[in-house]
This record gives sequence, C-alpha cells and structure tokens, in this order.
Amino acid sequence: MVASSSSLKLQDLIQEIREAKTQAQEREVIQKECAHIRASFRDGDPLHRHRQLAKLLYVHLLGYPAHFGQMECLKLIASPRFTDKRVGYLGAMLLLDERQDAHLLITNSIKNDLSQGIQAVQGLALCTLSATGSAEMCRDLATEVEKLLLQPSAYVRKKAVLTAVHMIRKVPELSDIFLPPCAQLLHEHHHGILMGTITLITELCERSPAALKHFRKMVPQLVHILQTLVTTGYSTEHSISGVSDPFLQVQILRLLRILGRNHEESSETMNDLLAQVATNTDTSRNAGNAVLFETVLTIMDIRSAAGLRVLAVNILGRFLLNSDRNIRYVALTSLLRLVQSDHSAVQRHRPTVVECLREPDG
Repeated sequence: MVASSSSLKLQDLIQEIREAKTQAQEREVIQKECAHIRASFRDGDPLHRHRQLAKLLYVHLLGYPAHFGQMECLKLIASPRFTDKRVGYLGAMLLLDERQDAHLLITNSIKNDLSQGIQAVQGLALCTLSATGSAEMCRDLATEVEKLLLQPSAYVRKKAVLTAVHMIRKVPELSDIFLPPCAQLLHEHHHGILMGTITLITELCERSPAALKHFRKMVPQLVHILQTLVTTGYSTEHSISGVSDPFLQVQILRLLRILGRNHEESSETMNDLLAQVATNTDTSRNAGNAVLFETVLTIMDIRSAAGLRVLAVNILGRFLLNSDRNIRYVALTSLLRLVQSDHSAVQRHRPTVVECLREPDG
C-alpha cells in the first residue's frame, strides 16, 4: 500500500493504517505522513496546525515517536481559537510530562485561560493542569484555581475541585489555600462537585494536621449529608441496585473514619448514624455490601461504642458465610486486623474461619 503524495486527512490516515496488511505497510504509511506533518510544522501554517497535530496524536497513540509535536502544542494552546486550544491541550496531556522543559512553558497560557471567563476554555486548562501539573506549576496556579472553586458555573467548579485534589497531592503545603472554600462546597447538591469536595477534604485531612482539626468541626454536617443519602437520597440517577449513591456514601464514610480516629467527640457524633447504616443497608447486592464493609471499617477505626464494635464483628461474621469469595476474603482480612484489639469477639467466629481453610479455591 502506498500513501498519496499529499498530506492526508485524519479520517483517511486512520483508514489507510487500518487497511495495512502488514506491520511494514503500516510503518510506511505513518513514516510518509509524519514527513508531511514535519514539513507543515516547519512551514508554520497556522490554519492547519491543529489538523496536523491531531494526526500526530493518533500516531502517538499507536506507539510511534511524536516528540517533535511538543512545541506545536504550546503554539496551539496560545492561539485565541478554541479549535486550536482543544487540540493543543489534548496534545499537552499526551506528549508533555514533568521531565521535559517544554512542560513549564504552558504555565502562563494556562493562567491566562483560567482568567478568561470562557467555561469551555477554563475546562480545558483545568483538565490539563489536573492531569499533568508539576509541583512548580501547582504553586504558581493555586490562587487561580482557588478563585474558580466558588464560580457560578457548576461545570467549572467541579473541574476546579478535582484540580485542587491534584495540587494537594503534589504540594501538600498548599492546603491552607483550599480550606476556606470547602465549607461552602459541602452545601452543594451537584453530585460531581460534592463527590470531588469530599475527596478534596479527605486529601487535606490526610496531609495536614491543621486541616484535620479544622474539618472535625464539620462532622455534624457530614453526618447530616450521609443521613440524607441513607433516608431520602439526593438523586435516583446515582442509585445502584436500590442503594442510594453508594460511591458517595463510601467516600463520606472514609472521611468520617479519618475524622473520628483518636477523637472521642467526633466518634460520638457519628455513632448513631453508623449503627443505622450498619443495620439498614441492603446486602443482597454488591453495592450494599460495599457500603456495609466501609461502615465496618469506620466503626473499627474510630472510638466507637462497644455495642457498635460487636455489631461490626457480627457483620464480618455474616460476610464469612457469603457465597462470594471476594466478600469472604475482605472479611478475613478485616478480622485479622481486629484480633489484637477485640480478640474475644473474633474468637466467636473461629469455626467459620477454620471452615474457610477447606475452600476449594485452587
């Protein structure tokens, strides 16, 4: 197969590559097209630069070298046209990483786009920053992201929250910047924003003692959110097998576990709710089992009441009798953690544990 003498459109390039009978034919098509792409980049054709880069990104996804398109990504990001920016940001996420000097050159373009006020452009900039932002970029752009956390647009707020999560993971000392907006974001009813906010608060609490102390004051609010989820739910759209938004429930339970660990007052505040979740969650589906297992982990990790801990161990005992081997495995793993602190409670399930040794699981 021989490619045409002129540069191909992306759809035509994809078709020619798919029609190649051998690896050698595929390489021939790609090498010829890459030569056209290089020539176009050298000529500096601004109108077709995004089309050439789109083809190069497809070639990159097939595993062929595409490093010569890095600077073209920067040029497209700096372009005022959205069609250019879209391909440029996609190229930056695929072709650039922290090890390359060109990576830092997009910082100023991202800063300008974050302050533009155009939702689609802000979304592109936030996605790129959350996917590839280095520690230095995070420090330079943290203030811009913090401003976007309370923007009127839910689309921008959601992406800003997820970008803040990335920033905290990269640079934990930025936590002070993101503490104030989180309290307001907890009032959100938008599922994506609330899920991202819970994740952000979890990251903050795991990395900053000051943040942990700050968010312990919000345990009653978190308990109320989970209570609402359990009793009425925010939206049936996110329910699975009759369980109200299990992903959000699990995220909140994980955060409560961190906040209640070694803290009597916080643990006391969440005891009643944990008992309610533990007794009322439907265990006929995996979604319910996931919520119940996370509840058990939370009960075991905080300073919970003695009766609640017995309930948690009994739930693990029921898990040991489940026909699903995965559920039995997580129950055994959890009981192993409990042996040192609640030996007598675990001892009651010894016959069931011994029976698991006869499991013909290969």
